[in-house]
Amino acid sequence: MKVFDKSVNIELLPATVMQVDKYARTGLFTDNTLPLSMNRMHTNVVFQLQQTGKILPVDIADLQPFLYKKQKVDIIKVNQFVVGYVDLKNEEYYYTTTDFCNALNVKFPGLLAWLISITMGVIILAAVRNTHALLFVYPVMISIWIIHWVLKHVLNKRIENAIDDYMKTLSIL
Repeated sequence: MKVFDKSVNIELLPATVMQVDKYARTGLFTDNTLPLSMNRMHTNVVFQLQQTGKILPVDIADLQPFLYKKQKVDIIKVNQFVVGYVDLKNEEYYYTTTDFCNALNVKFPGLLAWLISITMGVIILAAVRNTHALLFVYPVMISIWIIHWVLKHVLNKRIENAIDDYMKTLSIL
């Protein structure tokens, strides 16, 4: 399958759920996400591949998977990155991530967006030398960050839709 002129290798691997642990991580600045979350749910899942017996641990953040011990599933791997699983009993698939850019190795540099916005702010402060210069700086900084956030989420949604289209072609579902 091809997404954005990149070759995407999607595999379905039969596995068994060996362990499911749910917990919450509290506090500001958890995992450096914006908007800042006070309580972030995590689920640690351990899959055992049926063909090789290999153990595959997966940390699922901000999603509540419908998994239990000894459940038979097919793991959805995109370019060696686990993005979801297929519940064989209900014949439905679920995602374990919302960051599909990571599976395609597409990096969105958040630090670069901050540096650009700070640089633009300093340029505006140098050009507008009055007491209300900050009124011009903050909207520029916020708009650059919003553009970065929107582009990343639009790209993630397009990749997710491409994976959905591929999964609909499988005879299992």
